[in-house]
Amino acid sequence: MIIKLYEIEDQIRVQGEVRGTKFKRPEDTELNFMTPIAYDLIIEKVGEDFRVSGKVAASLSLSCARCLEEFPYAIETDLHIELMRKPKGLASELELRDEEMDVCYFEGDEVDLDPYVYEEVVLSLPIQVLCSDACKGICPQCGRNRNRDECQCEKPGASLLGEKLKRFLNN
Repeated sequence: MIIKLYEIEDQIRVQGEVRGTKFKRPEDTELNFMTPIAYDLIIEKVGEDFRVSGKVAASLSLSCARCLEEFPYAIETDLHIELMRKPKGLASELELRDEEMDVCYFEGDEVDLDPYVYEEVVLSLPIQVLCSDACKGICPQCGRNRNRDECQCEKPGASLLGEKLKRFLNN
């Protein structure tokens, strides 16, 4: 959604949806959006800058890191960014301080909020996505999903390194 910043006197509320596939990058192969990304945002004018805050929600279909099964994953997160006019002569790459991590620079009188909404969803994903905390994963020997059935594979014994470490810690 493109926002005309010059029309904001104090604050406005914007609600809408954006298709997650619109901004999907080649490295986002694991992201399968089941629903559009919904947002409910307040854009507030603060001097010459703008503060954007509100709720972002989406449903995705993801693969579990342990059992590799697809499962639905819901994201509900808060978006908080500061929109500042890009100063003249600002380098395209610069080092940011901690307090500048939520600052986004813009040029002109309009801003497209959709990329920020998409980015918030991607940043809200856990590093290791699991279908449940109790997921048993797949058997490294036969490849069976241990959540569905137990396999009859021999349990691997302790490694030589593990035994040496155990003896060292017990002394």
